[in-house]
Amino acid sequence: MTVQQKRVASLILREHYGEIVEKVGTFCIAKGLRPLKDITRGTKLPQGQVQKALCCLIQHHFVTFEVNKRNVTLYNAWISNILLRLRAPRYIYCVKSLFGYTGELIIDEIFQHGSSIMSTVVDKVARHLQEDNIDSDEDEIRVCFADLVKNHFLQRLRPMKSEEQTMGNNSYNEDDLYALPPGMNLQGHGSKRKRSTGDEGQTAKRQKTGASYTAGGRSSELSDDGILWQVNFARFHQHFIDENIVTVVTKKVDKFAGEIVKTMLKLTELARDPLSPTSQTVSLHEISQNLSVTPKMEKAQIVQYLSLLTDEKDNLVSKTGESGGGMYCINLQKCVDTLCQNVIESIVQERFGSRCFRIFRLLLLKKHMEQKQIGELAMIPSKDVKELLYKLFAERFIALQEIPRASDYAPSRTVYLFSVNLPQLSRMLLEKSYQALGNLMSRRETEIQEHRRLIEKKERVEATINTLKAQHGEETSEEAIAELRELIIPAEQEQLKKLKLSLAKLDQSELQVDETIFILSQYISSH
Repeated sequence: MTVQQKRVASLILREHYGEIVEKVGTFCIAKGLRPLKDITRGTKLPQGQVQKALCCLIQHHFVTFEVNKRNVTLYNAWISNILLRLRAPRYIYCVKSLFGYTGELIIDEIFQHGSSIMSTVVDKVARHLQEDNIDSDEDEIRVCFADLVKNHFLQRLRPMKSEEQTMGNNSYNEDDLYALPPGMNLQGHGSKRKRSTGDEGQTAKRQKTGASYTAGGRSSELSDDGILWQVNFARFHQHFIDENIVTVVTKKVDKFAGEIVKTMLKLTELARDPLSPTSQTVSLHEISQNLSVTPKMEKAQIVQYLSLLTDEKDNLVSKTGESGGGMYCINLQKCVDTLCQNVIESIVQERFGSRCFRIFRLLLLKKHMEQKQIGELAMIPSKDVKELLYKLFAERFIALQEIPRASDYAPSRTVYLFSVNLPQLSRMLLEKSYQALGNLMSRRETEIQEHRRLIEKKERVEATINTLKAQHGEETSEEAIAELRELIIPAEQEQLKKLKLSLAKLDQSELQVDETIFILSQYISSH
């Protein structure tokens, strides 16, 4: 947990949950395990506000708690989960691309509450679809929810340590995280949802009594009462890594090789061990049966592509056996190493230019080299090589090792070898990436504060227009709407246009920096 990570975490809490939650969360991040009394004293907030803030943080899995031997509850911040909140739009977009608009609403609903009951999520998503004038079938929403669980994008909330001890060591395992509630109707052929005005009263009654209405209209006891679901971040990260691996293979070879690797990853995605350096083995027959490309590839063509991938210098794919036409696996560790190396190389090229990029790649390839060797192989004059190497060394992108030929360490009898320490460089760049991310978030916050009055004015005008449309429908005169819009003068409209463009650029920059952070974090965690 670094200084820049703490700063970004505080900015995230303030942006999404307000100043009180940010103050409590920042104190927990800085001080570690602390009782409620210390948090109240340290934040100088009323105890009631601190308790509500802690409830919010616990609900979103940003703070954990435990009871010590003196029966005092201690609270501790989980900074890694706070930092993941910034990636929420990417998670939601991923689900939208895989499971459609309904899946997007389900994930968004769970993100808003940290964790939620399946029936509650289904009910809220159905109401949201109705507000969007989309015919909603609760059974279809349940099927979509079940698909998210079966693909491990959602999982049950893990029981606390005390609960695990009560349940016994043998009664809880990883498979239970993806077990759907018993008795849920997931056939996908229920009746369309049509709410009347009196339906809200039925919903309130349902929440109090614990009863639910099935697609056929009959009341039945909820079978998922007390079963909370949360987002499985590890599964999303696995999916993002798989997408990056496919992209790398497609660039190195072609789209058909990318589709073969994509099929291999798809066949092993749910059974994959996150700590294993390789994926499970897949036979040629399985790849051929599940490969969906146009035009259809014959087995001989697939074998040629697999041979090309196994012979490739990065060794992203390995052959492990001959049964089933050949057994193949993906070297996940080497794939992550390649992704990290590509990210760092792009940073070097953008920051130092093409000649430093050539030197950097040469050092990655040869491991240790002298200045003279680098100049000869990179075809750069000796004077320029010295300057470029110093620039990279000063910025800590390369390391220098002294090997004396004599015990006196005389410079004339010492060999100076340059190299790249990739793990150390990754940690340094990760810290700089968090610093850049914090700067972007601070800049966006400043932009919004500077134009706060103008933003509020526009919101008031839009709210008035929406109220008129709600009261009078389509009969609302264009003249009345035009008059309201004219309250914002042309100079203010130009300011709003520039602000919108500026915020869009900042958001895009945040996403790009987060992509770099993701790759570097995956590499560091695997070493």
